[in-house]
Amino acid sequence: MQVKRAVKSCAGFASVAAAPFVRPEPGSGCILAYHRVAKLDFVDADHDDWNVTPSTFDAQVAALKQVADIVPLDQILDRCRRSGGIRRPAVALTFDDGYANFFTEVLPVLRRHQVPATVFVVTSLIGTPGPPPFDAWSLKNRGRVDSSAWRTMGWGELDHCLESGLVQVGGHSHRHLKANGCSAQELADEAGMSRSILMSRLGEAALYAYPYGASRLGFVPPDYVRAVQSAGYRQAVTFDLGRVTAASDPYRLPRVEAHGLDGPNVIRAKVAGSLAPYWLTDRLRRARRAA
Repeated sequence: MQVKRAVKSCAGFASVAAAPFVRPEPGSGCILAYHRVAKLDFVDADHDDWNVTPSTFDAQVAALKQVADIVPLDQILDRCRRSGGIRRPAVALTFDDGYANFFTEVLPVLRRHQVPATVFVVTSLIGTPGPPPFDAWSLKNRGRVDSSAWRTMGWGELDHCLESGLVQVGGHSHRHLKANGCSAQELADEAGMSRSILMSRLGEAALYAYPYGASRLGFVPPDYVRAVQSAGYRQAVTFDLGRVTAASDPYRLPRVEAHGLDGPNVIRAKVAGSLAPYWLTDRLRRARRAA
């Protein structure tokens, strides 16, 4: 993990250096992807924590507000299509897996800055007492950190998030399966069950995030895209690196990882479209935990 962190740190420096020379496509936007936002005082040598500290997240949001318009995820594609003379890029904040720290750490920052975000939840794991079975970091380190760093939100916490008026709740499948090992029927069940449960309990389910999410690794096959569309979701995000444009497929929207090492200059460079250095880090991705 130290090597991986070093590579991402170097990519950040390169991104900032290249930013003045980047001219993003007019009318494009950026979807930032987060997972955990927790106070951690150690780095696991074996497993990526996919963590951004609360103070870093606060600084990232403050930096983004200086250069971009932070919009709800379900508005970013329309914003790109009708950008016209709008000069500031549109940015959407997304959070995968539905950890309790979204409620304890992220929501207060959203309220302080009055910005929207989307959290994607695995419906079979809502309110369960243990760490998600797919999250190796949480399974290993649950005894070293506050439970909000690894447990998932319950329905009450999701209700409070929605009541804020700043949060959209989307589906992240029902069981968080790897799509490259699933049949078409299993993928239909994953998408259909997640939306049915969210609709019955929360009354909304328009947005979806594919577990693991990398098309090049086989986690967004055509059968899954069709299943998500047939289930009634209106947009879906991948973990494919890139910016949203007017021509983007609404069921294969790309995202950019927001890393814990990203200071204000790095996060601004990412949003400005300086992504070339991250093609290398993207190739280091493996489906060893949530994504």
